[in-house]
Amino acid sequence: MLRVLLAAVLAVSMMPALLPAPATATAQFPDLIFIEGRKHELYSNPLEKYFGPGNPRPKFRSPHTANWRGYIATWEIDGNMLYLKDLTAWTQTGEVGMEFLFPGQPGRVAATWFTGTLRVPQGKVIQPVHMGYLTVHKRDLILTIDQGRVVKQEIIHNTPGVGPPPLPR
Repeated sequence: MLRVLLAAVLAVSMMPALLPAPATATAQFPDLIFIEGRKHELYSNPLEKYFGPGNPRPKFRSPHTANWRGYIATWEIDGNMLYLKDLTAWTQTGEVGMEFLFPGQPGRVAATWFTGTLRVPQGKVIQPVHMGYLTVHKRDLILTIDQGRVVKQEIIHNTPGVGPPPLPR
């Protein structure tokens, strides 16, 4: 009887370990972008489109849960052109910079590989969301980029409870 009771207590005490852990997500450190000399957060990752068959994605290492992609890029809009200005990335061997992806190219690099939209949040936070880039700010600057060139700029005024704006595809 004592054995049965001990087995039951042991089984009940182990049950929580067998249940799936609740899913949690972490807000991510964004890339940065300079527009007209002012620094903004960038809720998009244009460097991801650089990686592909001709440029395989390096095995970046996440320095912590707020940076799963393993890097922070700094961008700049200058004369309607998007440039990669700086890069801090983490690999198994340590921290690396621009020269890791663009050896022999001093200075900034024109982001001619990028076509898509960029979301630049502006104003105060009106709906914090602790997951990815889902936090909603008072407004968003949406930049449409074609092969590195800014072809359209649009301001979206956000409403609390609605969520971030859908980016055009």
